[in-house]
Amino acid sequence: MIFFFILIFGVLFLFMNVRNVAPGIKGSIIAGATVILLPVCLLLRTSYFASLCMSFFAVWLCEALMFYTLWWIVRGIRRAIVKKPIDPRLVISVSRLLLFVSVLLTIIFRIAGSSANENFHVRSFKVAIPTEKEFTAVFFSDLHIDPLFNREKMERIVHVSDSLHPDLVLFGGDFADVVDTTLSAWEYDFLVQKLAATAKVAAIAIDGNHEGFVEREGSDYKKWMQNNGFVVLEDSTVCTSFACITGRVDFSVAKMRDVERKPLFDLRPPMEAAKLPWLLLDHQPRGIEEEHPGRRPDFAMSGHTHNGQFFPGTVIINWVWRLAYGLGELDQVKWLVSSGVDSWGPPVRVGSDTEIWFLRFVPDRL
Repeated sequence: MIFFFILIFGVLFLFMNVRNVAPGIKGSIIAGATVILLPVCLLLRTSYFASLCMSFFAVWLCEALMFYTLWWIVRGIRRAIVKKPIDPRLVISVSRLLLFVSVLLTIIFRIAGSSANENFHVRSFKVAIPTEKEFTAVFFSDLHIDPLFNREKMERIVHVSDSLHPDLVLFGGDFADVVDTTLSAWEYDFLVQKLAATAKVAAIAIDGNHEGFVEREGSDYKKWMQNNGFVVLEDSTVCTSFACITGRVDFSVAKMRDVERKPLFDLRPPMEAAKLPWLLLDHQPRGIEEEHPGRRPDFAMSGHTHNGQFFPGTVIINWVWRLAYGLGELDQVKWLVSSGVDSWGPPVRVGSDTEIWFLRFVPDRL
């Protein structure tokens, strides 16, 4: 909901500024045509050309907002010092310049950032936890499959996971921005089955906020993933011979369903598995409840943030989240926040990477 309020504000703010590129009704027509395209493309995003349009205007929206906000700050400072209205001709000239620069920067980001989005990194990390057995996991999140998603990338993810021979394949939410029937029509079910088969013990997934979006359109993400080899955890815990894994219902999904997330305390491993390490999957890295008593997870994993995806988001994101990216700690729990293996909206990465993680869990006594 907050996203849509920000989107509406951004569109109105841009309309106010872009209309200044030409005097009178001409400027309003240009501004109206420009800012209407983004929400229209967002609504029709399941088609290829609408997704392509949205990917361009989503980047432009961010860059234009940054430039026009700076322009308003400069105007405010000038007004405070000079105390005279600015020359309308200067307003038109600057508005045209900022429109040109923001569009040019968008084109550059769209071209250069697309290549960065496609070439995901495989990051390896050794995690010391209280375990008696060493085990491995491939963890990734935020696929965001849509009409612009490159199917060959999914094939590479399957190949990489197969080459690593993980005990667990863990998916951190936001699988697709299209419904399950479309995923099957595009034959992603076969690729997901292959991916699940790369896990020696189990392939486990949770939902993300975008699963809530497609659920409104009639999609059944949980059933589709389960039919294709994944265990989907929604405020539930499963235990293997070497670890217990808890998966949370995403905050946005719980809100959409009008249900409360279960307390983490209620999801802790059973007494007979108390000696096993406890892993936590939660799409949004908000930490755990302040009032959580007793044992805490030994390691937690999230996605969602995309590490800002592209500038200026890569800067702003660190003001939004306590841990926006990488390895750190939240509420006394070791936490990994992945930037995701793909992107939402524009398939663009500038200042952030796409990635999957290969985690080796080893006894903490070593």
